[in-house]
Amino acid sequence: MPKKIDLVNGAYQLIRISGLTSVAVPEEIEMGLNVADDLAGELSATLNLGYIQPDEYGMSDPGELSGLTSQTAGPFKKLLAMELVDFFGKQVPISLKMNADKGLRALQQILVTVDPMQNPSTLPIGSANHCGDGNKFYPDVISDDGAINKNTTDVFQWPNSWVQWLANKSALASVDYEYDDGVLVSGESFTDNSSQVTVSFSREGQFTLCAKATDDTGNVKTSKVIYNVTNCKQNYYR
Repeated sequence: MPKKIDLVNGAYQLIRISGLTSVAVPEEIEMGLNVADDLAGELSATLNLGYIQPDEYGMSDPGELSGLTSQTAGPFKKLLAMELVDFFGKQVPISLKMNADKGLRALQQILVTVDPMQNPSTLPIGSANHCGDGNKFYPDVISDDGAINKNTTDVFQWPNSWVQWLANKSALASVDYEYDDGVLVSGESFTDNSSQVTVSFSREGQFTLCAKATDDTGNVKTSKVIYNVTNCKQNYYR
């Protein structure tokens, strides 16, 4: 994980390439740390950088870990360089501004995830959802009525009671599970009148999970649940 001094030194290096300053003196390093803290705080309004702010404002130590990853450190330095030039009261060169714009776009691409959605079964006239032969480019949506919101990190039990269906006239002989790609099931078990399975997810999306119960007379009953799965570590914009 990059240290805060790495971010500041990297930003000053970009400024030197633009011919605006020489090697930074200790006072400029201290100022750079403060500007970096302020910039990270401003970006945190829309982007989850993970930047580690000091316990006391304006008291960042150069050797402190920044909280940024190797992916986000480079784009952040480009933004910090432009902030420092502005702080010096100098005109920002076009090349430095273009680099900062690229840095912001890179951070957004790394940290922002668009909320999953489905296309409607039909689109407005002119949107070309229907082919000439009657086929559709986009499939019909799966109804999310009663869908349960979950996170990609969730691991939980899905129990089913089959008492009403069995009505004390038969007992469960087996319970099988059918599910979309992205659903993980384990620890399947059942008794004479109930079943249970452990559920988790490998990715984001909307998934269907079905339990297919068969009793000892051969009758079959199905229970279905729909999950909308997102990742809480990402930023979602609606």
